[in-house]
Amino acid sequence: MKLSGNTILITGGSEGIGLELAKQLHPNNQIIICGRTEEKLNQAKSHTPSLHTIQCDITDKNQVKSMLEQIQKEHKKIDVLINNAGSKTETNLRTDNEDTTLKKLEQDFAINYYAPINLIHQYLPLLKRTEQAAIINITTGLIYLPKAQQAFYCAAKSALHSYTQSLRWSLQDTGIQIIEVIMPLVNTNFHKGTLPSSIEAMPANIAAQKTIRAIRQDKHEIRLGKSNLARYLAYFLKKTGMRLINQN
Repeated sequence: MKLSGNTILITGGSEGIGLELAKQLHPNNQIIICGRTEEKLNQAKSHTPSLHTIQCDITDKNQVKSMLEQIQKEHKKIDVLINNAGSKTETNLRTDNEDTTLKKLEQDFAINYYAPINLIHQYLPLLKRTEQAAIINITTGLIYLPKAQQAFYCAAKSALHSYTQSLRWSLQDTGIQIIEVIMPLVNTNFHKGTLPSSIEAMPANIAAQKTIRAIRQDKHEIRLGKSNLARYLAYFLKKTGMRLINQN
């Protein structure tokens, strides 16, 4: 895929992997990043002034629609949509009460599953107008070996993984490429100081660099770093893999 001359929208682009993707793609593309927090968006723009920023809570359908209208007015098109935004809640499936469990379930599925699907289907007509278009969904190696303390996050990303495969099949005769990037453990603020000591985390800039390289090579299901190992263990040594993932 040619990654130049595009208008690219990156959700959750004000920090972490999203910001690294924005930094590395912006010299040859027009980059729009969106996020919930204006302060973080302004900070990202202060370091990379050519970025375009839009404050948007992607779990709010009205805000997503308003963002689309703004993009159509200011940029006319979108060539690439990168669904990168995500969050996770810590769960205890043995002790959490019903109300707490339901709240965590709704929260994790809202941002990790329903939001990217809503974005895709609201923005699909705009993507269809461009010569080369791509939808890039960011998931995780935890789709293969779920972490019990992040049960609903893992379930939501697994659902997005399945949906991405269906979307790729459904749009195979169109000009829209459907790409999934399955991330390993990456060292970002997403983990809020809870990085497990037993697994080495990939730096965010390296994760972005490897992602861009694989997209340029026309790979459609990209497994970075130890997400390949997670897939192998899930198929051949499931119990061992689950023990390794859940020991922290």
